[in-house]
Amino acid sequence: MGTLRDFSADLVSKLEWRLFRARLAFEDPRSRAFDKRHHVETAREELLGEMGVAADAIERGNAVYRVTWGWLIKKAMAQLDIDPRRYSFIDYGSGKGKAMLMASDYPFKTIIGLEYAQRLHDIAAENCRTYRSADQQCHSLKQILGDALDYTPPPGPIVCFMCNPFDETTLRTVFNSWRARCEGGEREIRILYLNMRNIAESAKVLGEQDWLTPLTRNQRFVVLAPKATL
Repeated sequence: MGTLRDFSADLVSKLEWRLFRARLAFEDPRSRAFDKRHHVETAREELLGEMGVAADAIERGNAVYRVTWGWLIKKAMAQLDIDPRRYSFIDYGSGKGKAMLMASDYPFKTIIGLEYAQRLHDIAAENCRTYRSADQQCHSLKQILGDALDYTPPPGPIVCFMCNPFDETTLRTVFNSWRARCEGGEREIRILYLNMRNIAESAKVLGEQDWLTPLTRNQRFVVLAPKATL
């Protein structure tokens, strides 16, 4: 019976992966159209091992860079119940910077991209320089090359954005750092967690966050905020 269950689970996993690859192919022209329209390069998929990440750190970043679909970023961002002028926006695992660029259409105090892959960081920095949008409201875009485990966000209200950037251990540590920040008195925080397949893949870590409450949730993203009382 166990063997049959394992076989069925493996079959479902393979089918889901094929469907996801098909969706990636469907979304690719849209991503490339975004790049052409805004004078940037974000769409091409990259292996982290070819982007300057040490072999023993590749799995921490889930091994591959894929651009986040623009419509998904836009849909998640629309659920923020904040005045962005008071908030710094931080993209954890910013890749080539697409979420940063799209966030700049909001009047955030500043926008920060945190990336540990040297070549992705360099591409993102160039994209921030060449980005053109008539809707851009924030021009303070800062790209930081570094490890999320060593990073301390700036004081004040923050929006923390991520699209499935870390393995389970790293993700848990980052959430713990946000919790410590909140318990230290910095309670104005919003967390946008996205996964282009399904946020259920991170259900274990997300389920541990008893200090947070979901403001909105669907298959591909959740917006979280601290509970009124901790």
